[in-house]
Amino acid sequence: MKRRTGPVVIVGAGQAAAALARGLRENGFAGSIRMLGEEPQPPYERPPLSKQVLIEGRAPDALWLLGDDAQRAQGVTLSTSTRVTAIDRAAREVMTDAGEVIPYETLVLATGGTARGLPDLPVDGRRVFELRTLSDALSLHAALPGARRVLVIGGGWLGLEVAAAIRQQGLEVTLAEAAPRLCARSAPSEVSEYLLELHRGHGVDVRLGACVQPVLGEDGLTLPPDAQPYDLAVVAVGIAARDELAVAAGLPTADGVLTDCNGATADPDIFAIGDVARLCASAAGPGLRLESWRHAETQARLAAAAIVGEPRDYDEPAWFWSDQFGRLIQIAGLPDPDLELMDAEAGEKPVWRYGRNGAVAAVIGVDRARDVRMAQRALPTLASRMAAANGRAS
Repeated sequence: MKRRTGPVVIVGAGQAAAALARGLRENGFAGSIRMLGEEPQPPYERPPLSKQVLIEGRAPDALWLLGDDAQRAQGVTLSTSTRVTAIDRAAREVMTDAGEVIPYETLVLATGGTARGLPDLPVDGRRVFELRTLSDALSLHAALPGARRVLVIGGGWLGLEVAAAIRQQGLEVTLAEAAPRLCARSAPSEVSEYLLELHRGHGVDVRLGACVQPVLGEDGLTLPPDAQPYDLAVVAVGIAARDELAVAAGLPTADGVLTDCNGATADPDIFAIGDVARLCASAAGPGLRLESWRHAETQARLAAAAIVGEPRDYDEPAWFWSDQFGRLIQIAGLPDPDLELMDAEAGEKPVWRYGRNGAVAAVIGVDRARDVRMAQRALPTLASRMAAANGRAS
């Protein structure tokens, strides 16, 4: 892989984009870095949005990843409130909504994802909300003082965090999930049961297997067969990869841009990282799209190394965390459905270990940071897990 020295253009200005810019400089890249973000703010961390920001209604100083000082120190030219409208792969240029044409030697797509919606419940920022951006979190927080009952639609990690944050402010919260258990696509059944007990124990009305068909009327929002209306609703039913630029440019996609394990796409001059990327794609499968803080940081680090001609392996396991009702839930490794429960410790601070053929492949703990951290060192790296999965699929 050649060492690139020409202009790097990053489309997107989130966690992965900021980490990539930092990683390029740490790897000795001396060329120009241009970052183009649609939001009016510089890059910031998203995990606090459903926790601290939603509870406190403010952006803490630690939220910002690339302020003015950091931009100057890292030599990054940041353009906010800027939308890229097209990629010209032959000319190696991108076009913006302001009509600017920007050349690149290396283009990095870090466009993230967009919140999925419900066709019968459009987000209006008054009674129906989503939570994807800082503006979303601040708007929802501002609406809470005038509310008493809140409906959260979606029992994944984001929905659970939102429900916990709102319940902690004293409001009545109903959480409706269409699946028969919480976090059904990302957590084993034992963890789903723990989450259910945690939320119900704090007074959240959790409804599973609920095909949500809310009715929005003049007096509020109702969820049949309930007669009493809700003041607000939050739709948290997942995100879709923002891969429309890649699709229009003819790059292979599948709800995300297909990349190798370093973030390189089918076009040698274009990389994709973060929520928009499907890592380790191959002929055996479309790869894996992970939505987590750690993954964004790690993938950006790997892409930065590849851009300067020093590609590396994804040398750590996947890792994810969630904070709900003061409980720190950590997941190390990928708890795939085909793994078996090898060991479990019950109690107030449970831990579960999952594996295959006697080898531990994933560990999940609640307020067990030390145990999860120690176990993480012995888990398969994400690259090796993907290689093994591709081998089983072929």
